[in-house]
Amino acid sequence: MSAADPKVRSPFLDQLGLGARLAVTSGRDGWGRLLLTAFGVGLGVALLLFTASFPGIVHHRDQRLYTQNDTFRDEDLPAPGERTVLVAVAATTFRGTPVRGRIVQPEGRHAALPPGVSAYPAPGEMVVSPALADLLADPANQLLRDRLPYPVAGTIGAAGLLGPGQASYVLGGDHLSVDTGAIRITEFGHFSPPKPMDPKLILLNAVGLTVMLAPVGVFLAAAARFGGERRDRRLAALRLGGADRRMTARLAAGESLVGAILGLAAGTALFLLGRRLIGHIRLAGFSFYPEDVAPQPAIAAAIAVVVPLMGVGVTLLAMRRVVVDPLGVVRRSGPGQRRIGWRLMLPLAGLALTVFALVLPAQGVPGALPRTAVLNSVQDTRGSLIVAVGVLLMLIGVCTLLPWLVEAVTRRAAGGGLSWQLAIRRLQSGPGPAAAAVSGVVVAIAGAIALQTLFLGIGARYEDLPRPSPAAGPYQQSVSFPGGAPQADALADRLAHTAGVKATAAYTEFSLESPTAKPWQLPTARIAPCTVLRTFAALPDCKDGDTFAVQGPDRRPDADPLRPGTPVHAAGFRGAGEPASFPLPAVTATVPAIQGADPSGRIGAGLLLLTPAAVPADALRGQPATVQVSLADALADPKEHLTTAVMAIDPQARTEFPLEGTLDPTYLAVKRLLTAGSTITLLLVSLSLLVGQLERFREQRRVLGVLNAVGTRRRVLGLSVLWQTLVPMALGLVLAAVAGLLMGAVLQYSAGVSADVDWGTMLAMSAIAAGAVLLTTALGLPQLLRLMRPSALRYE
Repeated sequence: MSAADPKVRSPFLDQLGLGARLAVTSGRDGWGRLLLTAFGVGLGVALLLFTASFPGIVHHRDQRLYTQNDTFRDEDLPAPGERTVLVAVAATTFRGTPVRGRIVQPEGRHAALPPGVSAYPAPGEMVVSPALADLLADPANQLLRDRLPYPVAGTIGAAGLLGPGQASYVLGGDHLSVDTGAIRITEFGHFSPPKPMDPKLILLNAVGLTVMLAPVGVFLAAAARFGGERRDRRLAALRLGGADRRMTARLAAGESLVGAILGLAAGTALFLLGRRLIGHIRLAGFSFYPEDVAPQPAIAAAIAVVVPLMGVGVTLLAMRRVVVDPLGVVRRSGPGQRRIGWRLMLPLAGLALTVFALVLPAQGVPGALPRTAVLNSVQDTRGSLIVAVGVLLMLIGVCTLLPWLVEAVTRRAAGGGLSWQLAIRRLQSGPGPAAAAVSGVVVAIAGAIALQTLFLGIGARYEDLPRPSPAAGPYQQSVSFPGGAPQADALADRLAHTAGVKATAAYTEFSLESPTAKPWQLPTARIAPCTVLRTFAALPDCKDGDTFAVQGPDRRPDADPLRPGTPVHAAGFRGAGEPASFPLPAVTATVPAIQGADPSGRIGAGLLLLTPAAVPADALRGQPATVQVSLADALADPKEHLTTAVMAIDPQARTEFPLEGTLDPTYLAVKRLLTAGSTITLLLVSLSLLVGQLERFREQRRVLGVLNAVGTRRRVLGLSVLWQTLVPMALGLVLAAVAGLLMGAVLQYSAGVSADVDWGTMLAMSAIAAGAVLLTTALGLPQLLRLMRPSALRYE
C-alpha cells in the first residue's frame, strides 16, 4: 500500500485516538480524573463564553435603551391626532434603586402603546415591572407605597425593560399638557447615537478585560495537565509492550484531548445553566435577560478549536520532561539553568507595543487633545487595544519569569530546619511545578495591581471632584416642578405644610433670548417675590416691579449690553406654540450676591433678579418652578420623606440634593463591572491553584511514600509541602508587586493621568492572594495525608 493511498492514516491521529479510548475505558479512577479535568476546563470555557457574549449583551441593551428613549423632542411637535400620545417623565429613586416612571395620556384611538404594555392603564392606575412589584410588596417599603399609591392594573413585559431587575412603571394620566412638561409623540423609541466614551474609560475597559482573562489561560493549562495513577500504570504497561516515548506522549495527549472536549461540553452546560440563572442575578447593579446573553459565533467557534488544541499542546510540552519506563512514570527536571533572555523579551515587547500606541495619532476622536509631544496619552479605541495587547505580553512575561526567579533564589538557599531543607531541595530539583501552581495567582495579582493603579489615576478625575460648598442660607434641597411657574407660590405653600418641612421658597428661572442675541449673550432671569430674592442677594428697598442685576465680573465673553426695552423671550421654550415676548425691564440696582445662599450654586454675574410685576404672566407659561426646601433636623430618612411628599403633589416633580456629590454613571458602571469580573477571576484562579496543588502532590507521591516509610514525621512532611507553596508564592508576590507597579505607571502615563500608588490596596490584594494560597493548601491536605504512607510506593 503506497504512502499516497488515502486509506493510510496518520500515526499521530491514531495514537491520539488510542489515548482517548484508553481514557474513557480506564474505570472509575480514570473517569474521576477526566471529570475533574472537565470541571476545571469547563469553568474556564464558561467564563470565556460569557466574555464572548459581551458584544451581544451591549447590542441588545442598546436596542432596549433606544426603545426607552421616548421623551426626545424634535424641533416641531406633531399636532394632536389619532396616533399621538402625551408622555411625561415621573422617575424617582428609592433608597439607591432608580425607578423609571412614565405618565401616558393617549390622544387618539390608535395611539402607539408603550413597549411591554398590552393596553393603556386607566387614569390613576399603573402597570409595573416585576422588580417594582417586588419592591412594593416588601413590608419595609411603606414610603415607596406612599410615593406610588396607584392601583396596579398589569405588568410590563420584557420588551419594555432593560432587564428583569429594572424597576419601572407606566401611570395613566388625564391632565397632561405640553405646557406642564409632557412630550407629544407618535411612536415610542428614538434612535440616538451613543455618547462617545471617555478614552480613559475605554483604556480602563480594555486593560480590565485583559487582566481578568489572562489567568484563564493559566487555569486551562493547569487543568489539562491533571493526571492520575492509573494513567501512569497504563503508560508504563505500554512502554513494556514496545511503545516509544513519542507514542506515550501522544497517548497522554489523547487523554488530555478527551478531558478538554468534556470540558468544552461542561463549559457549555455551565454557560447555559448560568444563562438561565442570569435573570435572577444582579451584577454590579445590572440585570440581563437570558435571551440577550449569546456568544458571538466566530468567538465561540474559536474557543471550541483553541481549547482542545491547548490541552494537546500543553500535555506534549509537559511530557518532554517526563521519563516513562516499564516500571512507571517519573517526572524529572534537568540540572540545566533556565535562561532569562527570552523571558525578558516578552515584557519588553509589551512595553514596545505600549510606546507604539502612544506615538499613534488619534483617529478622529471628538475632544482629542492635540499631540504636543512625541509620547502622548491614548485617546482612541485602537490605541487602547494596542495597550491591552502590550499588557497581555507583560503578564505572560511575569508568568515565564517566575520559574527562573524561584530557581535563582533556591539555588543559593541553604541551612534551616529539616522541613525547610526538604522543601528547598525539592524546589532545586524542579521549581517548575511549584511555580506553575501559583503562576495564575501571580498573574492575577500583577494585573490587579496594575489595574488598581490605573483606577487610582482615572478615578481621581471622576471621584475627587470639588464638593459643593455648604449652603449659607436655610435651604439645602430644591424641587423642580415642570410647567409649574404660574403656580410656584401655591406649590411652595403646599410643600411647606408637609410634615418635616420647616420652610420653602419658590422662584422661576430661565435663560433669555432675543432676535439678535443668543442665550449666552444675555443674562439669566430669576423671578420671585422680594422676600425670596433677599435670600439670594443684598437688596436695597425692594417693591414689586423692580429688577436687580447681580454684580461681579461678567463671565460671558461676548455679552450683549443690557438695553432696557429690548424684546426678549425664554430660550429653549418647551411649551406649546411660541414663547411670549416681553421688553427687558430696566435695572433698578446692581446688588452683591450672598455667597452660598443658593445650594445649586447658580448665583453670580449674568443673573437678573426680577420681581413678578416686572415680567408678564404669559412669559411664565411652560416654565418650571423651583422650590427650595429647608427640612427639620430631627426628620428620619429626610431624602426619602421629601421625595415622597413631592411626588404626592406632582409625580413629574424632580427632587434634587445639590450638596450631595454625584459620580459619572458611565464611570460607575465600568467600575462595578470590573470589580465583579475581578472577583469572579479571583475565584477561578483559586480553583486553578487547587488543581495545581493536587497535581504537585501526585507527582511527589513516591518521595512522600519513601520518606514516610523511613520514619519521617507527618508534621515535617506537611511543613515541607507548605514551604514548597509559600516560597514560590512569596517570590511571586514580590514579582507581581514590582511588575504591577511598573505596568501601572506605564498605564497611568498612557491615560494621561498623574502618577500615584495606593499602597494599602496593594498590600490588601497581596494578603488576599496569600490567604488563597493557604486555603487551597489546607484543602489539599487530605490528599497529602493519603499519599504519606508506604502504599504510595509503586512496584511491579
